[in-house]
Amino acid sequence: MRTLKIKDLTLDELELLEQDLHENGEKSDYGYYMQLVIVYETMYKKLRSLARNSGPEYDSALQYTKKLLVSHLIKFGPYTKMNHFKDDGDAVESLIKAIGLEQKLPIAYYRLGFLAYKHGKYGSAVRYFQQALNKQLLNDPRYALNQQQEFHAHMYLANSALYVASQTYDTMEKLPYLPEEQMPNPELSPLFETLSSNEKYLLNHAFYKITKNKTETCSKEACEDLYENSEPNELFLYFNDRENILLFNGEEVIITPTQANMIRHFLLSSSKENPCTRITMRDFFGRTGSDGEVRKNIFIKSIERLRVTLRSIDIPEIIDVTQYKGETAYYFNESVPFTVLFRIDDAFANEYVN
Repeated sequence: MRTLKIKDLTLDELELLEQDLHENGEKSDYGYYMQLVIVYETMYKKLRSLARNSGPEYDSALQYTKKLLVSHLIKFGPYTKMNHFKDDGDAVESLIKAIGLEQKLPIAYYRLGFLAYKHGKYGSAVRYFQQALNKQLLNDPRYALNQQQEFHAHMYLANSALYVASQTYDTMEKLPYLPEEQMPNPELSPLFETLSSNEKYLLNHAFYKITKNKTETCSKEACEDLYENSEPNELFLYFNDRENILLFNGEEVIITPTQANMIRHFLLSSSKENPCTRITMRDFFGRTGSDGEVRKNIFIKSIERLRVTLRSIDIPEIIDVTQYKGETAYYFNESVPFTVLFRIDDAFANEYVN
C-alpha cells in the first residue's frame, strides 16, 4: 500500500521514508530496493519540476538525487523484485533507465552488452559493447571500466560481431531465390577459430577470485568447485549469477546485496590503520544527514544487522570497532582467511580491481 502512495508524498515526507527504509533494512524478501528506486524517482521528478519553475536553488539537490537514482539502478537493479535474488530482466530494465538519465555510463552499457550476449542477442550486444567503449574514451571516472572489463568488452564485441556474421550467412544460404553460384564463399574458418578461442578465454576468466594476498581470474566452474570444497575456518563470499552466499565451515546464508557489498568492502578495503566510517562508506547508503554525511544511527544500525548475519552461521567476530578522526569506525580484523568471488562485469568491480 505504501508504495502506491509514494508519488503523493512531499519532499520532506519522501526523505523520512527513505530514512526509515535505510534504518530498518530489508525486513522482508520483497520490495526494499524497488521502494528505494521509486522514492528516488519521485524525488527526482519533483525536484526537476521545482528547478524548472523556481530557478537554480534546487539544482544541487536535483543533481544529488539523480546521482543516487542512477547509482541504485546500476548497482541494485537486478534486485528490484526480490531482495535476495537477481533477475536479468529487472537488471536490463534498470540499466536502460540509468542510461536514459545519464549518458556517460560505460559500466551500464557494458552490463547491458554482457546480458545481451548471455541471452544470445548478439546484435544488441554489438551495439552495447561499442557504446561502452565509446563512453570509456570520454575519460569520465564515474562508472568507468577497469582494464580487465575494457579488455573483455573488446573480446565480447568481436565475438558478438562474429556471431552476427555467422547467423547472417546461415540465413543467406536458406534464401530460395539465390542461385548457388552467386553465394559468396568467404574464408570464415580462421574467424570462427578466433571466436572459439575468445569464448574459451572469456569463460576461463569470468570471475575475480580475491584473497588477502592475491587477485586472479577464474571460470564459473572453478568458483563452484572452490565453493563446494572450501577450507575449514575460511570465510567464503560468493556473488554468483543468482544470489550472494556467505559460507563458513559448511554453514551458509543467502544475504542481500547491501550486506554482501558491505562485507566485501570490509574484507578488501579496510584495516586497523584504515577503518571504514560513515564517510568512507557513504555510497552504501542514501541521502545524507544534517552534516552532509550518512546519519550516524543508520550507519551503526546497519553494522549491527551485519554482525547478526555473520553470527547466524557462527562466524567469529571479524569486524572490530575503533575511533578514527572523531568518528565511530569499523574494520576487518583478519582473524580468518577469506576468498571473495564475483563476476568481472560486477558494477562494483572497479572499486576493488583497478
